[in-house]
Amino acid sequence: MPDPIATSITTDLLHAECRCLDDRDWGAWLELYTPDAVYWVPSWRDEYAQTSDPDTEISQIHHDSRRGLEERVMRLQSGKSVTAMPLPRTTHFVSNIEASFESADAITARANWMVLVYNPRTEKQHSNFGRYELGLLKSGSGWRFARKTIRLQNDRVPALIDFYTL
Repeated sequence: MPDPIATSITTDLLHAECRCLDDRDWGAWLELYTPDAVYWVPSWRDEYAQTSDPDTEISQIHHDSRRGLEERVMRLQSGKSVTAMPLPRTTHFVSNIEASFESADAITARANWMVLVYNPRTEKQHSNFGRYELGLLKSGSGWRFARKTIRLQNDRVPALIDFYTL
């Protein structure tokens, strides 16, 4: 059963993440994740099921620590990611957020999401959407993502996907 306090904490963290991604505040975005955070976008095995093991099956994206996210951000900031230049403009939305406490310092949550993406290079726009499955941990005086599984519902998108478009 969803807990209103856990849901409020999760909502605040998700809204902060949306703001950081849309504002391209990569440093602040990375700080929302624990050092050992798992960030995973499974692939679709067929029309009905997604992959379930990132170690043995194909994933759209898989990082088993924040270090992988940091490396991706460094590539963007260095200008060496030519497929992302100029960087698409995004607007992130989250809804239907439900969360519950697993313990005093751990929350399990889920939410629906949608990202509108505009590519200034091609002058085209599209949307990505799906469901987040989250694990949050209390870290110091705040909460951080320890696990984020992104279940992309429309995996046949007309452009590359990356962390800022999910």
